[in-house]
Formats: sequence, C-alpha cells, structure tokens
Amino acid sequence: MKTIRKTLAVFLMGALFLTGCSAKKEDAGQADEQKETAALSLPISAFGKPSGDLGELKLTETKEMSEEEKAEADRAMRAYSPSSNTPLVNNAKNFYYYSQLDDTAKDIYDALLLLAEDPVDPQNVILYSSKMDVNSEEFVNELRLAYFSMLYDHPELFWMYNEINASLMFGVPKEQSTSGYYDIYFYFDKPYDNFREDVETFNKAAEDFLKDLDPNASDEEKARWIHDKLINTVTYDMDVLNQDLYSDLAHTAYGALVKNSRGSANTAVCDGYSLAYEYLLQQAGLDAAVVLGVAGGDESDAGRHAWSIIMINGKWYEVDSTWDDFGTLETQLEEYKEDEAYPYYMEALSDPEYRDSIEHYLYKVNTQTMTNYDPGNNYQYYTKDGKYILTLVGPGIHIRASEDKEWVPINELIGMTPTAD
Repeated sequence: MKTIRKTLAVFLMGALFLTGCSAKKEDAGQADEQKETAALSLPISAFGKPSGDLGELKLTETKEMSEEEKAEADRAMRAYSPSSNTPLVNNAKNFYYYSQLDDTAKDIYDALLLLAEDPVDPQNVILYSSKMDVNSEEFVNELRLAYFSMLYDHPELFWMYNEINASLMFGVPKEQSTSGYYDIYFYFDKPYDNFREDVETFNKAAEDFLKDLDPNASDEEKARWIHDKLINTVTYDMDVLNQDLYSDLAHTAYGALVKNSRGSANTAVCDGYSLAYEYLLQQAGLDAAVVLGVAGGDESDAGRHAWSIIMINGKWYEVDSTWDDFGTLETQLEEYKEDEAYPYYMEALSDPEYRDSIEHYLYKVNTQTMTNYDPGNNYQYYTKDGKYILTLVGPGIHIRASEDKEWVPINELIGMTPTAD
C-alpha cells in the first residue's frame, strides 16, 4: 500500500494549520491575553513522510532442469576459471544477518556470495549439494532466507536487488542421485556486462563520500556525520513512489550514492537510503542492518518501508534516515509558494537550530519509540513575527515485518533483527 504520512501540526485532525501564539516560549503563557489570529492552511497533500515506497521483493523460483541442461551446467563448471579480481568491496567487520543463520542457510549464503563475485561469465555455475530435499518447503525457506540475508548484509550487491541487472536462477535436476544428497545449481540467467564498470563507479562514489570522515572520530561522531551528509546528499525519488517502479536503482545504495535507473544523481527511496547508510557505516567500521516493515501516521495508512538499526559503543539504535530528510518536504512545498502559509514553513526549515533538531528526530531512538512515535511538544517552532507556533513533526508508527506473516520469509529475517533498548 502506498501512502504519504501526514506529519505536521494537528496531524490527526486531517488539516494543516499554524496556531496563534507568542514568538517566545517564556511568553507562551500570555497567549490567552492576545487576540488569536486566523489560521493559515495549506492542502494536507502537500506534506508528509513517504511510505509504501518499498516494493515487492522478488526471488526466482526453482526450475526443474532437463538432463541436457544439467549436462551443460556440469560442462560450464568444468570450463570455468574463477578470478580473484572481483571489484566487489565490503570491509564490514560483521555481517549481522549471516551471523544469525543456521549452518544450512550459511552454506547457501556462502555459495550465492561466491557466485556473485562474477556475474559476467556465463560459465560461472555453483553446484550446491544438500542432505535436505531441495524441492521441500523447508529447503526453499532456507534458500530464500539465505538470499535475502545476503542481499541486506551486502548493499554492494545493488545490481541483484529485485533482479535489476541480474536474475539469480536455481536449477534442480529432474533426476537426483541416489547418494543421499540432493543437488541444486546456482547461476545467472544472462551475463551482467556492465558489472565491473558499475561496481567500480559505486566504489568510487562511496570512497568520495567518506573521504572527509575523520578516521579518529568516535563511533557516535561517525554515525551522525554519515547520517547528516547522506540526507543532505540524497533527493527522495517521488517518481518511484508514485509510479511503483519496484525494479529501479532508487531502491539501492547505488541510487543514493550514484544515480537511479533514470539517470538522476543521488536519488533514492527508503531502501536506497537505508542500504546506503548501512554500507557507509560498514566501511567506517560500524555494525548496521536494514529493518523492513510498514510505517505511516497510524496503522490505517501504513505502507511498506525500510529503515536502519545501527550499533554505537556496543548498543543498538534505530534510525530512519528517509524520514529525517526534510529536503523532501521542501520539494513538496514548492507548488504552494503563493500561499500565505508558505513563508512560515520555509522560515522554520531555514532555521539552523530547528532544522538540525527535526532532521534527527528519528536518529538514535529505541525500538519502542520507533514503533509508536509521539513527538509531544518537543518540535514546536515559534515564528519570528510572534504570531504562530508550528511543528513539522507528527506521530507515526514503524512496525517490523516480523509481525506480518505475509512477508515470508522476510518476517523470519526481520525476526532475527536486534531490538534497541
């Protein structure tokens, strides 16, 4: 479901307005002595925090192989000469989801990651043998869990996300051996010819992003610096949200750090923000993971969404860098420049202290706060002319996919995600 989360004052009333007030907090108690001014309003559709921007996640089903196809796969494996010169880079100290898998899923994950090192040579085929029947529901669940764990541990595999540039194939021989093991072949449906060029472009973009990061900074300083630079660099991709473009690079770290599939630089949606944040933190030596679920103003308007969980000094915290990016709101406001309320909202967005506060309202929060967020009166802005109080932050929810059985096997994956106490 696609939705735009309504975030401003009187969030639950279905309308946006500025309330008459005194400009200084210490004078707020005298508001009853002042003549209340008329409310200013803009259409509520002009505002909001995006959700419903996470597409349906795809993974190819297993395919029965004929004897001829099996023989061709065996021939390709014998002919293949692996290269150790892969352009893929990830210097993470730990890969969180991998660490949570059982031995079977870890073995599958390792095999898929080995395959991913070279999606160019069509002779790159991996044979995986299992004591578990590869046609069984149990094995298929292990396969899917391993695949999505790998995908969300390794944002550098952007080209595999929703089969954007390469479709992973699973071939099951029609006739299995009688040795007590079941075979399955992993391969790509066609060569990804621009693999090295695209990955090296991604690597360079990440290096350039991090070049000014102080290597001697604390984990806290690194996490905040990366968060702030990311939301100042990335533009939210409204076209992907509105047109359901689920197989677009805007869903990946590549979209955030390089460009989306339509060539717009540094343009992404929620999973692109979250995967880019994870990758940059990994390269800076911090542990992080992507969280998937639904988010919105309340459960009635919640749509699929992605955010982050990061570790700082041995403690987990949740972060939604997409919702912290108020540049999206500035873009939405542009068509209302002639409205009398417009200057007040731009005044608030242009105030450095207030802007800094709202761009961290979902930074380093615990899971309980993220799940049911209530800003209270913490983000009120007092206009300079003394007429109004306004707020650009409203209540919201983030519910993890582990609570929704329709997300199989993502619900199992997210069920492994740590909570932030």
